[in-house]
Amino acid sequence: MSDICDFEWSNNRYRHNLTISELKLGFNRNEPTDRSRALIALKELIGASRDYALKDKSCFQDDEFLFRFLYARKFNVNEAFQLIINYHAYRQRNAAILQRLSVLDETIQIALRDGFPGVLPNRDRRGRKVLVFFTANWDYASYSLVTVYRAMLLTVEKLLEDKQNQANGFIAIVDWTNFTFRQSSNLNPKVLKLMIEGLQDCFPVRFKAIHFIGQPWYVEAALAVIRPFLKEKTRDRIKLHGSNLSTLHDCVARDILPTELGGEGPTFNPLNWYHELLESSQTVTKPAPSYCLSQTQIYTKTPAQFVPVVGKGKGADLSPAPSRSPSPPSSLSASNGAEFLKAATKAAAVKIGVLTAKANDPATNTLLGVTAGAGGSLRKPAGCFIKLHHCTKRW
Repeated sequence: MSDICDFEWSNNRYRHNLTISELKLGFNRNEPTDRSRALIALKELIGASRDYALKDKSCFQDDEFLFRFLYARKFNVNEAFQLIINYHAYRQRNAAILQRLSVLDETIQIALRDGFPGVLPNRDRRGRKVLVFFTANWDYASYSLVTVYRAMLLTVEKLLEDKQNQANGFIAIVDWTNFTFRQSSNLNPKVLKLMIEGLQDCFPVRFKAIHFIGQPWYVEAALAVIRPFLKEKTRDRIKLHGSNLSTLHDCVARDILPTELGGEGPTFNPLNWYHELLESSQTVTKPAPSYCLSQTQIYTKTPAQFVPVVGKGKGADLSPAPSRSPSPPSSLSASNGAEFLKAATKAAAVKIGVLTAKANDPATNTLLGVTAGAGGSLRKPAGCFIKLHHCTKRW
C-alpha cells in the first residue's frame, strides 16, 4: 500500500499530499501550514465518510467549527475525525436533552443565576479558563441535574468560540462545602454517566484539571461509583483537596480565585457570566447552524408598562400608554435586538417606580389589582411577577 494519500479539495482542485504517519501522529498546531494541511485532511475524511452519524455533512465547510475538534485532539486528524463522529452520534442519541439549548430557556436561566456553571474573569498561569461550581447552591427542586448539564454545555460552546480556549483547555473547581446528603441523592447515576460520556468522548472540550474541595464522604462514594467510566487520563486529572485549600492554591494562583475559595479576588458573582451570555445572544449576526448545540433566539417579549399621566385632583391617571411601550420591530435584527432589550428593561424600571410612588393611591391600587388587607397593609395579587434585567422575581 502506498504511504502517500492524495487529497483534492474545492472547485480549484487544490491538491495536497499527506503521509500516513502525518494522519496518525498529527500536525504541529503552532505552524499555520500544518494547521491548513490538517484541516484539508479532516474535510476529506468527512466528505468520504459513509457513517450514518455524518449523514448531515453541513459542517463540511465550517473551518472554525472543525478547528475545535482538531485542537481538542492536538491536531491528530484521525482522532479528530472520530471525535466528530462521536459528537454527531451523541447528539442523535440524546436529541431530547440537547434540543432547544438557549440562554432564554427559563430553567437554564435559573441554573446560570445559581452559578452552574460560573466562569472566572481571569485565566490561570497556563492561559486556561476556570469554571467554578458551588454545589450547595443547587436547588434540585427547581431544576434537575440535566438542566445543570445543559447550562454547562451552553457555556462551554460559547467559550469555545475563542481559539485560546480551544488550544489551552479548561480547569474546573467544584466546591462541595455544605452539600447535603439529600442533595447528593438527586445525583442521578444515569445522568452522571451521560455527562461523562459527552464531556470525555464526544464534545471538543479538554478539561486539564478538575479540583474537588470540601467533599463529604458520600461524594467520595459517588466518585468511586463513576470512576470505572473514566479514562485513566481523566482519573489522573481529578484532584481531591478536602478542606486543605493550600494544595488548591499550589495548582491555581490565589490572585485569580474569589474569596470563597481562599483567593485574593472579589467575591464570586454568578450573574456576571449569566449577563454576558444574555448580551452575546442578542448580538448574533446570523442563526446558529444545525450542527451547533446552542439555538439563536432574540428577546422579543415586552413587559407590561404603565406610564403616569398627571391629571387634576389628588389622583393620577395610570392608563396604559401603548405609544410609549417599546414594541418589537416587525423584522427584528441583531443590531436593534440589543436596543430593544434596553428599552424593555427601562420600561420595567418605570413600572416599578410607578408602583412604589403610587402604592397609597386607591385609584391606582384598584387599577393594578392591589387590595388592602387587615390594618391597611397592601396585598399583591397572587402570581404577580416583575421582570427586570431578565431575572424573574415574585413580587
